[in-house]
Amino acid sequence: MKWKSLMSSVLGVAIALSLIAIPNSYARKDHYDHGIRISDPIKTDAGYVSGTMIDVHDRCWVYYFDRDTGELTCDPEKKGEVGEPLRVYRGIPYAAPPVGDLRWKPPQPVTPWEGIRECTKFTPMAAQYPFPSSFFYGSIPESDISEDCLYLNVITPAKRSRARLPVMVWFHGGGLTSGTNSPAGVHNYVGPAGGCNGPPLPNYGAVLVTVQHRLGPIGFMAHPALTEESPHQASGNYGLLDLVAALKWVQKNIAAFGGDPDRVMIFGHSGGGWKVNTLVASPLASGLFHRAVCQSGFATGGNPLAVAEQMGLSLAARLGVTDPGPDGLAQLRSLSWQEIVTAANTQPYTAYRTNNTVDGWFLEDTIRNIFTSGRQNDVPYMVSYAGAEIGANTPLIAQVLVEMSQMQQSNIYVDVMTQVPDGWKELGVNAWHGTEVTYQFGDVGLVMGMFLGALLPTDLPIDPGVTDKDYWVSHYMMSMLRNFAATGNPNVRHLRVKWPAFTADEQYYLDIGYKPIVKNGYGDLTEQQPPR
Repeated sequence: MKWKSLMSSVLGVAIALSLIAIPNSYARKDHYDHGIRISDPIKTDAGYVSGTMIDVHDRCWVYYFDRDTGELTCDPEKKGEVGEPLRVYRGIPYAAPPVGDLRWKPPQPVTPWEGIRECTKFTPMAAQYPFPSSFFYGSIPESDISEDCLYLNVITPAKRSRARLPVMVWFHGGGLTSGTNSPAGVHNYVGPAGGCNGPPLPNYGAVLVTVQHRLGPIGFMAHPALTEESPHQASGNYGLLDLVAALKWVQKNIAAFGGDPDRVMIFGHSGGGWKVNTLVASPLASGLFHRAVCQSGFATGGNPLAVAEQMGLSLAARLGVTDPGPDGLAQLRSLSWQEIVTAANTQPYTAYRTNNTVDGWFLEDTIRNIFTSGRQNDVPYMVSYAGAEIGANTPLIAQVLVEMSQMQQSNIYVDVMTQVPDGWKELGVNAWHGTEVTYQFGDVGLVMGMFLGALLPTDLPIDPGVTDKDYWVSHYMMSMLRNFAATGNPNVRHLRVKWPAFTADEQYYLDIGYKPIVKNGYGDLTEQQPPR
């Protein structure tokens, strides 16, 4: 009896110590605190990588941003500690640098390296115009912009290698021409690029991957000589092929970071949502992801290959290259990326417009035709828009979703973001393009100030009037997305929000404010949804 009592005491102490060791957060730590403990370096298919730790640290909820100097100052009374310790790996290569003869070619494998690659700093943002970048992306200097951009970042809360956490792969906005997930040379949490690499969302129990890829004419120009040299007789879409390569990297390597390669969610806002739709439509992405979230970027079209090739010829002529064959292509590859992106952005813009291409390989048809004929990748799918974006195109989106819902087995979910901080709400501000991004990455007060002068009037107060209601909505958004990544169902049981799927008969959508409300009749919405 004494022996049994002693063993019970020892066991009780062990359990107590194990509970003390588990950090306190909203995420379920039992899902990822088992198996072999993760420690640097981590082995990937190309070699070992070493990252760094983000510990519990000060986070500022309201920044004052000086666009002329790039200086950030924080309201000292609006600081707080956010986040459990987690590991961050910045700038892991997922494909070879697409430079020289690899410009305008599908991404090629990474050359394996010896030793340990230090992945502690962000890599340059993709070549784009303007350079330096706009204040919205942190005014990144030209020296931190490059064609050598095929890198990704991994932020993981996993403590054990067999954690099998759901994986969220984020595609940045900026159409197909601008943007970044790599704020090289600037404050880690400036603007959308930095905020998307922060600790709040991964702390809900998911591995977050943010991807860099080719943009603009460097990533999307089609040309007859490019089509001719391709074994698939296709050209354009190189930036989207980069995303396929990144997802293949995730499938091969994410388990070593505590992620589950069978529970991968792709999500993106604006241009990122556009990219999500192309991957949902592409046969090349089949099996590489298992849920998809398209936010404010419901693209349905695509240029026919012949049209895209003609635009490439027009851009080449603007650059002084008139030979449509291999010699002309060699000339184009000898030019600097600065010359190419400048020419593509010189008025008049009729010479070239970046778009995805119906090339017969990456995309076999327009996205709409693929969606409405049941040829898409059949995964749980979510479509989101902000209240101020609801307009004349909403019934058209609803019609595509109606036809899509009749062709696929997986559920479709629709939401409209209406939450606005009290200070701006009182001034009549509706939820704008990008509102949900600030909430879903846990940077409610930081990123909002960046929208002034970009997507919101400059005369609004820098402090939007964030309250506990905004923090609640942020908590809901992060919980919901984590649950969708984990299960394909966005409902969060303990928050008691019952969100039904969108169907042809019942066009349910969730009005995400404080607190979320289920509504019907998404296709009937034709006007902006005001703040509540």
